[in-house]
Amino acid sequence: MFLGLIDLAFGQTADLNGVTFGFGAGYSHTNEKTYDYSLTTDNNHSLKLQPLSKQAFVISSVIMVKLGKIAVDQNANTFVKQSKTTSYNSLLQQKYSLTKQSGFLTDSSTSAFATSKKLDKGVQNIAGVSFWEHLSINLALDLVNVAPDVTFNKNINGGMGLGYFVTENLQIAMFYDVSRISQLRDYIVNAYADKPIPKGDGTNYNALDTKDTNLFYNKTVSGWSFKLIFSLANKKAPQTPSTN
Repeated sequence: MFLGLIDLAFGQTADLNGVTFGFGAGYSHTNEKTYDYSLTTDNNHSLKLQPLSKQAFVISSVIMVKLGKIAVDQNANTFVKQSKTTSYNSLLQQKYSLTKQSGFLTDSSTSAFATSKKLDKGVQNIAGVSFWEHLSINLALDLVNVAPDVTFNKNINGGMGLGYFVTENLQIAMFYDVSRISQLRDYIVNAYADKPIPKGDGTNYNALDTKDTNLFYNKTVSGWSFKLIFSLANKKAPQTPSTN
């Protein structure tokens, strides 16, 4: 199939940008327990805790920094080192010209057939990059977090991860994530779970406000996520020939 596509059309490789933007979607897991809080509606206004799910579906904006300088041949759906694109394109051009002049090369006794096979082998030797050159360092900022329950004042979160480019536009990636979420202070929970929370003036709280720093603090929570990432506008602009 790879070589058959060369016969159909001649398309040069396009260099890929070192930094690419895109979007990712996948599964996330939080390492630590977090809670949603409420007060009962009776006269006691007792504190109730509801554990939040550790799993969620997330959609993120992603910045990708490629570790390898690579180009892509879209006709053959293969990666090529940028340092070898000149040689690669030259072989493709020769193969295309030979096929255009001689038609479908099926007679193995002709010199054109032998030349065609030699060009095919040269293209195959150049095509492809190492495993490490498929890798990318990714920075993600979560835009949507869909959990089975509603989180309590969960702030924007994101993470850093390592991805692998399967195609020029698709990547699989694993992230280490960090988020900030408002939680009741431990001593409040330990002392007043299932009880009213005293204000100190002889009355009890009848509502919870996450801006009240006497009760709440921003807890840093770690986790991990697995995402499919789709990159956008990742090709470099074509080189403009010099007019000098």
